[in-house]
Amino acid sequence: MKKRGGRILWLVYLDSTIPKSRGRIIAKGVAVPKPTIQEVEEALRRLGYSYESYPEKKYPPLWFEERARGYFLVKSDEKPASIAAKVAEEIRRIRGQ
Repeated sequence: MKKRGGRILWLVYLDSTIPKSRGRIIAKGVAVPKPTIQEVEEALRRLGYSYESYPEKKYPPLWFEERARGYFLVKSDEKPASIAAKVAEEIRRIRGQ
């Protein structure tokens, strides 16, 4: 999703435990299970992205699920799926997987 000043990256986009029909935008093999706000923030920092964090916001289609909480506004013209794949890969490095 595009928002003025960047791209929105919901945690749901990266979560391998959430099906694509519910919001995941990258392949299950690329995604990571239950990413946290802190992990995504660290990954974005390591990748050199400028971003804003919104940890209390809930992904509208999954408003009732706690794991659907949080998004980032990433200052980039890249597609969200591209950013999500890079972030997921970096989270794997952080976790040592």
